[in-house]
Amino acid sequence: MSDRGESGRVLVAGAINTDLVARVRAAPAAGETVTGLGFAVFGGGKGANQAVAAARSGAPTAMLGAVGRDDFGRQRLADLVNEGIDVASVAEVDDAASGVALIVVEERTGQNRIAYVPGATLGVLPEGACASVRRVRPAVLLATLELPIATLDALLGVARELGVMTVVNAAPESAAGRALLARIDLLIVNETEAGDLLGRPVGSESGSEAALALAALGPPTVVVTLGAAGAVVAHAGVATLLPAPTVAVVDTTGAGDAFCGAAAARLAAGDDALAAAAAGVVAGSLAATRAGAQPSMPTREAVDRLAAASRTP
Repeated sequence: MSDRGESGRVLVAGAINTDLVARVRAAPAAGETVTGLGFAVFGGGKGANQAVAAARSGAPTAMLGAVGRDDFGRQRLADLVNEGIDVASVAEVDDAASGVALIVVEERTGQNRIAYVPGATLGVLPEGACASVRRVRPAVLLATLELPIATLDALLGVARELGVMTVVNAAPESAAGRALLARIDLLIVNETEAGDLLGRPVGSESGSEAALALAALGPPTVVVTLGAAGAVVAHAGVATLLPAPTVAVVDTTGAGDAFCGAAAARLAAGDDALAAAAAGVVAGSLAATRAGAQPSMPTREAVDRLAAASRTP
């Protein structure tokens, strides 16, 4: 195997959470209590969601993260194993609980509000992370900002040493990733995250400008996802809009993760950034048609079908 990762493997570094999801007619305001319409428990965490998306998109996928020795952690590991994901780099820790996200989804709009408690994820240390990259030798390292910054810094260093393509989804708190921008190959952000990094509001009408401005900070390629408007890819001074197919939105939770995982799988298989992002747009659209994060991650076959249907006159 070459240093470039000819196997097409994807290593995803991020959080493994349990999502506790309440569906409501309208999200509560500060100090307000609303009666929910339903409740469900799903596997989640941006990292784990993206790993599932990459695996369902056909990439041999490994996960780097941590869970507590609790019921949530055991179930989440079982979920990943059932998806065929390599979990040898997932630590089980005694001194922290598994990560949890409390999610409120509005029935009418499908929009969500999330409170996230990282738990064991913050215990992923640089030494173990670097060992994971050396063991897996991926074609693509896909990282969120859920791990400690020192760990991410070490990950990017060893990935560059091994010639691994680095993709960073600057979420959930994008400002923490500013110092990493000059060291990555491809940055993926949504409008809010782009605005946080640039220090100004970003909307769908300014997505191209934002993508080019972010590229000027270091990453050779930048993708700004725009929800129902699709995504903008900036590379070599050119911004390209990729429209999204029209779908019936049920729950937007995990749509961005579906984009990231599907795009990483295509990159690992040798696609260029535009083709990978186009697949990501379709994957994100499909994810929004189902409830829950991991259950909504689409297969490559489903992405290809919707992409072909969207191109039909």
